Amino acid sequence: MRPLRFGLVWDGTGSPVDVARRAEQAGYASLLFPDHTGMVAPIPAMAAAAAVTRRIRLGTQVVNVAFRPLGALAQELAAVDIVSGGRLDVGLGAGYAESEVRSLGLPFPSAGERIREVARALDLLPRLFAGETVDEEGVTPGRLASFRLEPVPPQGAAVPLMVGGNGDRLLAVGAARAGIVQFSGFSPTPDGPDFGNFSDSGLAERIGHVRRAAGDRFDDIELSVLVQWAGVVPDPRARIAAMELPGTGVDQVLTSPFALLGTSVDEVCARLVDLRDRHGVSYVTVFDRQSYGFDEVVTRLAGGAGEQR
Repeated sequence: MRPLRFGLVWDGTGSPVDVARRAEQAGYASLLFPDHTGMVAPIPAMAAAAAVTRRIRLGTQVVNVAFRPLGALAQELAAVDIVSGGRLDVGLGAGYAESEVRSLGLPFPSAGERIREVARALDLLPRLFAGETVDEEGVTPGRLASFRLEPVPPQGAAVPLMVGGNGDRLLAVGAARAGIVQFSGFSPTPDGPDFGNFSDSGLAERIGHVRRAAGDRFDDIELSVLVQWAGVVPDPRARIAAMELPGTGVDQVLTSPFALLGTSVDEVCARLVDLRDRHGVSYVTVFDRQSYGFDEVVTRLAGGAGEQR
C-alpha cells in the first residue's frame, strides 16, 4: 500500500513564491500549476517556486498539449528540473477550452487528435529528457526533426509523468504510458460539466477501466484524485447544497471522493485513509482556493504510511 501524499493546485492569485513556502512547510508533496490563458503562465511560476524551496516537487496541473510545440515544451520543462535540482513533475491533459486555444491564434484539434498528442508526449518526453536525439517520421508541421535537449534535466527519463482526466480514451492512454493516472470525476461537455463519475461508485468504475487498459502494469501506476472541495467546514451538507451541481444529489456529493469535506480534521483524515485503503488512491490533490483548513490535514497525514498520527 502506497503512503498518502498530497498536491496543492495554485489558484493563480498572489505570489507563487509565498504559496510554495507555505505548501512546503505544511508537508505537501507537490505544488501544481494550471495551464490556462488569462492567468500566470505555469512554467515561469514553477521556476520561481523552485528557487525558494528545497523539497516540494513542482508540477503542471495540467499542461494543455494544444498550447505549445512539444520540443519547446520539453525545453521549458527541462529548465524547471534543472533549476529545482530534479523536482519536476509533468501532468498532461488533452485540453478542453476551445476558446483559450483559439484566442492564441491556434487551431483547435479534435478530441481524438488532442488525445493522440498526449500519447505522443508520453512517448517522446522520456526520450528527450534522457538526452536522446528524436527524429520523427514525415514532414508534418510540429514534428521533431533531429531535436535534442541540451542540457538534459537531472532526473532524465525518470521525470514523473501524469495524465489527468475522466474519459475512456484519455484514461486508457494514461494507463498504457503514464506513471500516475489522475481522476477528475467529471467530463466537460458543450452543455457544461458532466458529473456522471463524481460518486464513489463512479470512481471505482473509472479505476476498473484503467485496470483493464493497463493490464500487467497496473500495479506500477500511482492512482490520484483531483478533489474539487476539501477540508473542514461547519456544515458540509449546507456547503454542498449551495453548489447546485447538475445531475447530482447532496447525499451523493457528501460521500464523493472528489468532495472531501468534514466537520473536523479527524473526520477528513479518516475519509482520506478510507479512500486509500478501499480504492488504492494515494495521491490526493486539492485546489488552494477550494480547500478549507486542509493544510492541517496534510500536516497530520503527510510523511507516514497514511495513518493518523
